[in-house]
Amino acid sequence: MVLFTSILLPLYIYPAPGAWNWVTTAIKAYPSVNFNIIVNPNSGPGLANTFPDTNYIDAIASLDAFENTNLLGYVDTAYMHRTTQEVNTEVDSYNHWSTYTAKDIHVSGIFFNDCISNWNSTTSAWMSTIAAHTHTDGLSVMFNPGVIADPDFFNISDDILMVESTYTATRSLASVSTTSLVKAIVNAGIGSLYITTVEYHSESALWMPFVAALGAGTVAGSRRAV
Repeated sequence: MVLFTSILLPLYIYPAPGAWNWVTTAIKAYPSVNFNIIVNPNSGPGLANTFPDTNYIDAIASLDAFENTNLLGYVDTAYMHRTTQEVNTEVDSYNHWSTYTAKDIHVSGIFFNDCISNWNSTTSAWMSTIAAHTHTDGLSVMFNPGVIADPDFFNISDDILMVESTYTATRSLASVSTTSLVKAIVNAGIGSLYITTVEYHSESALWMPFVAALGAGTVAGSRRAV
């Protein structure tokens, strides 16, 4: 299976009119770049088996209209401090969006945040339960432990986010251009990445240079770690 490095964008900004324009501008400008976009209306989908508000409906539909986008619904596993039933209910709620008839607001997968990284009899059963349920709904599974995870998790997921770090963690290293950094990451076979100068509340000044660098340097990847 040939994979290509994609952008993994946590789009946690409320979609007031025009608030996501910087995202759609980049998607239009770089049709060869794939955008995996995490949507998060209310630290999850909101009330069970309902649809998001009008602003979210319009904004999500605008993203779903592109061929190079893949939307993921945010679900917090709380490091297994929730029941699998609670988590599965949120997965089903995102899947329910596909039944909205006025516009296409489907998500293609689930981004599970705050995941455990160690594999044992207890964690494997819990994580396998939510992964199997998600796959039964026809959705992909992305786990986010934010650290190196046990390889067994690859057997039940489609992607795993294993590196979340800040500039201060590596500031002792020599400076490198955005283009060179992105090229090195792509050549390493990383499945998805996101480089930003801000948290999740606004557009980064690095956004368009980052997208441009990925657009210029995307090559075949070799593994599903992101």
